[in-house]
Amino acid sequence: MIDGFGTRENTDIPVRALVKSAKGHMYERPGQPVDQYETTKWDYDRSFKNPIAVFGMLRGTGELLEECSRDMQDFYFFDHAYLFGNKHNASKITGERIYRLTKNYFHVREIKKLKADDYRRIQKYREHIKLEPWKYDGEYILFIPPSDHVKKYYYFNHHWEEQTLKTIKKHTRKPIKIRTKESNTPLEKDLENAFCTVSYQSTVVIKSIMSGVPSFCANESMGVPVSLTDMTQIKDPLYTPEREYWIDTLLANQFTMSEIENGTAWNYVKNT
Repeated sequence: MIDGFGTRENTDIPVRALVKSAKGHMYERPGQPVDQYETTKWDYDRSFKNPIAVFGMLRGTGELLEECSRDMQDFYFFDHAYLFGNKHNASKITGERIYRLTKNYFHVREIKKLKADDYRRIQKYREHIKLEPWKYDGEYILFIPPSDHVKKYYYFNHHWEEQTLKTIKKHTRKPIKIRTKESNTPLEKDLENAFCTVSYQSTVVIKSIMSGVPSFCANESMGVPVSLTDMTQIKDPLYTPEREYWIDTLLANQFTMSEIENGTAWNYVKNT
């Protein structure tokens, strides 16, 4: 049994489907969606007797997740797919929407041992995966600061950027190129001459690793299994041989709407 919480129609669709497949209860939003940094007023007693399911950390879902973490209650977290997704539109690979789903964390932070059924399910993606050879040189450090809503959720240590940049500059003379979420430059272009990427928990790490550009990240990132978190090692990045297994794990935690509706997503994630 799980309780789902709605915020706006596009994001409610996968949450509602998961809750239905798990025979749970859906707390629909009352009226029109609120602004992204406002709180949806659900009709519930905040007792958290059951695990909850939400999409993202906006419109009050971040507050629910904080309460779950404080009360040691399980939660299921939806967001956009790691790979081959198209936001809330159909993926070119699958012909339907794809979303990532994780339990008790915003990201998968370990490499999992997959079963034969898992590999059969993700084969539709694997045949489109291409890993570029590792790049052992580059002109600059590509730095990706966290987004505003990530900062808000984590009551963000606003000194993280300052401290991280200071540490990097202390240990390398390579120039630092800052890429914000609003950048108009294609990511592929920024990665071309990058020595490594540095991010908090941005999904940029996925494209970076696939492009052969090593990564440094925070402990909250999905990139932890294939990155370094110690910025003092900036001159000596990790060139892991486990990229393929890591990508497989990410793919195993994303699901088409059909897989969410038929219980595949629930049966996989509830036991992780």
